[in-house]
Amino acid sequence: MIFMLQPQTMQVRDSFGRLETADVLEEMVRAAGGQPLIPLPDQAQRSAFVRPCTPGWNARLRVASEFLVVSFPGGGSLYEGTMPTDDAWRRDVEAAGDVVVITGPMADLRSINPAIESSLTTYVRVKVLLRR
Repeated sequence: MIFMLQPQTMQVRDSFGRLETADVLEEMVRAAGGQPLIPLPDQAQRSAFVRPCTPGWNARLRVASEFLVVSFPGGGSLYEGTMPTDDAWRRDVEAAGDVVVITGPMADLRSINPAIESSLTTYVRVKVLLRR
């Protein structure tokens, strides 16, 4: 799994200050095939992650520089930057050929579980290419 931590979310409000979009990134990910990640019993959640890769999504990790690019269908990047990994993670990803990417209002590691428990997160299964 890859958790996309974002310290802030971007909202859209109308001219009267009413909230139109609570989280622009989440709306973009869901519009591109992302599925809501809702708290479920462990077995049910695992079976949800078994779905096929989300069409059009891909990721490339240059292992030597730890540089990761996660791309939306049709172009554009969800993320371009560093992501340190270890041998075990890379072996697992190479064996699977894909990874689950989770987005949501998660500013740091402590906020991951509360965001998931509040049904504020989204996931996509993404094909991954590892380059040495």
